[in-house]
Amino acid sequence: MKQIGKVACIVCLAALLSACQSTPEGEEGISSEINTENVYQSALKVYRDWQKKLQEIDHLQVYSPDKYAQIQSSWQKADAIYQEFSKTPEKAFESYSLFSSSTYLDRFYEEVAIVEKTFGELEELKKLADEVLEPAITQMAYLNSIHARDYYRSEHVRLMRFYAKLFRLVEEDELSDATEEQDEFLERAHSLEIRTIKKTYIEPLENALRKLRSNDVKYYAPLSYARVESKIASGKMLIERSPRTFEKIEQQVIETNFELAHAEHIALEVQALRDRSRDEYESFMLDIETKLLNISQALSDKDLRDKPLKEQAALITQEVMANRKHNMVMRRELEQSSKQDGAVEVESLRDLVAVQQKQIAQLKSQLRDLKASPYRLNAELASGSVPLQTPEALPVNPAVEDAPETQQEIQ
Repeated sequence: MKQIGKVACIVCLAALLSACQSTPEGEEGISSEINTENVYQSALKVYRDWQKKLQEIDHLQVYSPDKYAQIQSSWQKADAIYQEFSKTPEKAFESYSLFSSSTYLDRFYEEVAIVEKTFGELEELKKLADEVLEPAITQMAYLNSIHARDYYRSEHVRLMRFYAKLFRLVEEDELSDATEEQDEFLERAHSLEIRTIKKTYIEPLENALRKLRSNDVKYYAPLSYARVESKIASGKMLIERSPRTFEKIEQQVIETNFELAHAEHIALEVQALRDRSRDEYESFMLDIETKLLNISQALSDKDLRDKPLKEQAALITQEVMANRKHNMVMRRELEQSSKQDGAVEVESLRDLVAVQQKQIAQLKSQLRDLKASPYRLNAELASGSVPLQTPEALPVNPAVEDAPETQQEIQ
């Protein structure tokens, strides 16, 4: 029994010693896990911040293609390294390669540091270029807005190369050269702008004119055709002079389209007239006269066929002008009458407001008198200027006389 007891004591002591030795190791393991998680969370925050910041930086490429490429390259490496230890955070502390003492976490932060440094340099370069090349940047943005590339692709490509050269000069700190080159760029860009606006507004008109010519409009209606040509030439001059006055340009296009339609109709009428035989001349003239008769009767119920066609047209024109003048007079009288009626109504409203304001003032005065009356009465009673009345002398309210029961209740 003594031997069994000794063995039991030895086992207990061994267990206690084992427990004491294992406790620090457990605490150290927990601490290591916490440290790993903290490191991973820090890396995750850095990764997400830069991932968001680099989503929309394509517009920075023009400022320095080399720096932009460096940012993209370093970020791709950082992203790949992060993906390596994101699933197993413990790997962040492992050696990145056999030939390097750096860990995955070290290499990740090294690539992020390159991204941060290059990105800062690119932003500083952007501030400088935006100031020096502001006219060129504005002009290029405008060319893109009017889709110059869609109409003149080759010229737009050449201009873009020139545009990139300006930014390269700024990056190399050749600011004076960049300014001089910018003047030439703006001249070429302005030329492309004019060509683009002409392509947009004038070319459709020229195509329509070309179609009229193929239909012999120039032969049948040369005067009307010449007016279309003149309108198109005026439109070109307007664009060359001020290519951004779109309201005037669009008005010019409307007028030119009108002349195009007019020339086409005139040519058809002339062609129809030439195709008639001599026996059809009278019926043709009678048709014209009938149309003038319909207009004359609609205006003044007159028949002017006893006069030559030219005189009929002149009289109808006079009648139209007289009617227009009469309508204008009537419109002015109506507007004047409306204004007068409005003025009378406004004056009536003003009088009503004045009366109401006077009534309000009177009510305010009465209210002040009403508030002051108890104090005035007390003062008069104190001075004896108001004689006291006995109850018999006071006026009797008939309603009180008719309610004896109420009086009893009060008493």
